[in-house]
Amino acid sequence: MDLSELQDAATAELIEYIQGRDIYFEAAECAFKNFFFRFEGELTKKCRVVVRHWGYDEMEGDVLSEQTLEKFWLKPQGFDAGKCKVKDFDTCVLLYLLAIARNLLNDRHREALRHPDPYSGSEDIVVDFPDLEESELPPEKLRSIRAKYDLIIKALDRLSYKHRVIYLTYKSHEKLGMNLPRHVLRRLREELDLAQGTIRVYKKEAYETVEQILDIYGKK
Repeated sequence: MDLSELQDAATAELIEYIQGRDIYFEAAECAFKNFFFRFEGELTKKCRVVVRHWGYDEMEGDVLSEQTLEKFWLKPQGFDAGKCKVKDFDTCVLLYLLAIARNLLNDRHREALRHPDPYSGSEDIVVDFPDLEESELPPEKLRSIRAKYDLIIKALDRLSYKHRVIYLTYKSHEKLGMNLPRHVLRRLREELDLAQGTIRVYKKEAYETVEQILDIYGKK
């Protein structure tokens, strides 16, 4: 399904598609991209305001907006239009997204108190694949890795340079449950000339393309 097919669809219709992602995944993806572009701008503005009250900078608001929309995509069934307390449906959706954002921020704050920052500060964007020939891995391990390595290259060759840099940078540095370091996110935005929300879309496309190629060719 082409993105433009749902461009003018009502928000309620987009959400219906998203909530049915297990049945019609392609249509759900198309609906979510339209949903993303419809709400990302206003949500990011409000997230920037929210994070300032917690002592974070504007960039953290951009990341929070990205995480909020990602959570909505992963768990769309949590939204119930019947619980809306305002008449305007889009306003109701935005308030719901902001509630998700505040919960994520609370969780992050609690996690930060329990665990120190795992990053060293030396991380940077990654633009090329590592040279396996220079690896000190044993030959049998190297052969196993090379098979998957070649498939990932095959997948990313189908996408743009920006997709590749985003994929390699996240795969190299992202820690489970943690954002990339702020200086790395800033470098990605500056180097690729992309907004944080667009980086999120590129990351999703790259990860899905790699997964598809590994699923198709990795079993042969």
